[in-house]
Amino acid sequence: MKPVAKRALIRALCYKVCYKICSAGGLMQRIKDHRYLYRRGSAWVFRRVVPDRVRTAFGTSEVQVTLKAASIAEARLAMQPHLESFERKLRLAAHGGVRDDPSATQPDPSMIEIEAVVRHWLAERMQRFARQGIAPEDETSALARLSELQSYREDVEAGLMVGRPTRSQMNEWIVQAIKAQRGWYFDERSAAHRNLRRVVGRAQIEASRREEQDIIGAPRVIGDQTFAPDEYRLDEMQDRARPRRAVTLRSLFDGYVKERDPAPATIKAWRRQLDAFVTYLGHEDASAVTTADVVAWKEHLLTGGGAAGNPLSAKTVKDTYLSVIKTVYRWGNDNGKVRGNPAERVTVLVPRRAVVREKGLNDAEAQTILAATLTTPPKKLSNQRALARRWVPWICAYTGARVNEVTQLRAEDVFKVRDVWVIRITPEAGSTKSYQARTVALHPDLIEQGFPAAVAKRKGPLFYDPERYRGGSSGNPQAKKVGEYLARWVRELGVSDPAVLPNHGWRHRFKTQARLANMDPEIRDVIQGHSPRTVGEAYGDTFPEVSLREISKQPRYSIGRSS
Repeated sequence: MKPVAKRALIRALCYKVCYKICSAGGLMQRIKDHRYLYRRGSAWVFRRVVPDRVRTAFGTSEVQVTLKAASIAEARLAMQPHLESFERKLRLAAHGGVRDDPSATQPDPSMIEIEAVVRHWLAERMQRFARQGIAPEDETSALARLSELQSYREDVEAGLMVGRPTRSQMNEWIVQAIKAQRGWYFDERSAAHRNLRRVVGRAQIEASRREEQDIIGAPRVIGDQTFAPDEYRLDEMQDRARPRRAVTLRSLFDGYVKERDPAPATIKAWRRQLDAFVTYLGHEDASAVTTADVVAWKEHLLTGGGAAGNPLSAKTVKDTYLSVIKTVYRWGNDNGKVRGNPAERVTVLVPRRAVVREKGLNDAEAQTILAATLTTPPKKLSNQRALARRWVPWICAYTGARVNEVTQLRAEDVFKVRDVWVIRITPEAGSTKSYQARTVALHPDLIEQGFPAAVAKRKGPLFYDPERYRGGSSGNPQAKKVGEYLARWVRELGVSDPAVLPNHGWRHRFKTQARLANMDPEIRDVIQGHSPRTVGEAYGDTFPEVSLREISKQPRYSIGRSS
């Protein structure tokens, strides 16, 4: 073989190998609002981590399947059988790890049970349409809607025909949603799945006919007796007679906490919000909660569910209150404690807020705070609080750390690594949002001011006295109280703009100053404890020399001082 041809062959082989490596191990991006669905290049991937307790039964730590799909809609459909297979294996493993033991699986629902569930879905859909008042405004839009309903009905009817190679996409989505809500994990090739698909299709046809009758003003005529009023009355009678499992909301929460082990502050806040939901309901029967209950509670919070009957903001209700209920029910459903998640699709449309200023402290505010740290503290102020007032704002200014990460620092967290002074921010001292420790170099200005010398002879926590602990909740630790004290002190200094947080404003300001100083974005995020932007950035370590190189780019604050 000629040298030129040989080199060309080697390049081709190298390209092929590199392509396979990139395709197999390339970066994957999670699809927003779609759990377990990822994008890797142009491919759609089902990806789910196997819990530690059942990895022996699965034989792997993670399941990845490349889906045959050209769009997100097709990917969602293609993912479903793999999701169901995963759930079956998970449930089998939880019953002893026997993969092919039929006694470990729940029996498939009967046709009677399937029809009752679909009737419930249809009733909710019609009620939702009635609440939202969806109706054509004029004759032109009415004719267009009638045409849409006709096409929609024909698509569903065609998808139900035996031997049809493709199914109605909307029909399949509803089937998947019902199975997920009810905790049904039967295979899509099973008789139960075929029955569910057919009954859902008939329900959609019935719904379209009813809407059509409403548009043309015709009397309501039930076309499919499966959805007749008598059948609904029979469902209600059977539901009242059916014994219910005693699963409480608090027991679900306790189970979630035991498995997830969140931070004490999170447990405290979430328990308070869950208790508010229980108080509103007047009971804590988890199986009796409906989507309507969650929606009603949401509206209660928005109109006067806060302290002293004040309304809560849309963002608070969405991100603080509803998220607790969603998370607890999701855990309960995944672990077979309850069926479905009544809060899953409940949300709050958060209005856009006008941004009237930057989130970070401005130059004048920063100067005011840092200058005040150099003044003589009140005589009655404890030694630890005085030390916090002197140094915590400066450390926040030069590291962009969260205030509670700084106020929990211990004497042993300040040390030298190869002649570089550093602080060690670690969960061992209290908590970090990422649950990961990090070592950050101190800015030269902090060293010249004498911070290492000021803490050299101290032991234990620097900014609070553990002996003053009065047995408070672990959800409100002493380090947090120090941060709250500093926030009050900053407000007293005249930094009173409610648009900027007195402590967290340093974190935003550091990011701004880092950009102005052209600090390396990757190292900037490491210093602040932000998550890596890519999988690649998560590899390797950042030595103190590297963080010192970048952190030193930040200009010193020109404030007269004496240590």
